[in-house]
Amino acid sequence: MSEALHGTVTLVVGARSYTLQPTLEAALQIETRFGGLRGGLEATRLMAIGACADIIVAGAGLQPEQHATVANEVFQTGVAKVSAKLAQYITFLLNPVPPSVADRGKPEAASTAQ
Repeated sequence: MSEALHGTVTLVVGARSYTLQPTLEAALQIETRFGGLRGGLEATRLMAIGACADIIVAGAGLQPEQHATVANEVFQTGVAKVSAKLAQYITFLLNPVPPSVADRGKPEAASTAQ
């Protein structure tokens, strides 16, 4: 996977395909809804239909009004199938730096950690 696409997850729910982007806005929306990204990850583990729809809406940059439609699609597809991909997406949000960049050990990245 190229570094530009690192963290992007494509998810087929019902008859639609959603591309979830690892953006700060999506991360903040998920944090606000679940009290942090860890809370969002826990919601996927619990396989909550509404929570899965919340994460899809945030990650795909959809309007809040689309939540009910997405929730119905999650239900029709099967929340177990959908939640596994969403857990992968949130894991990318928790670790946004591509492994190839982290492995390089860029000096500028190390200097900000001091």
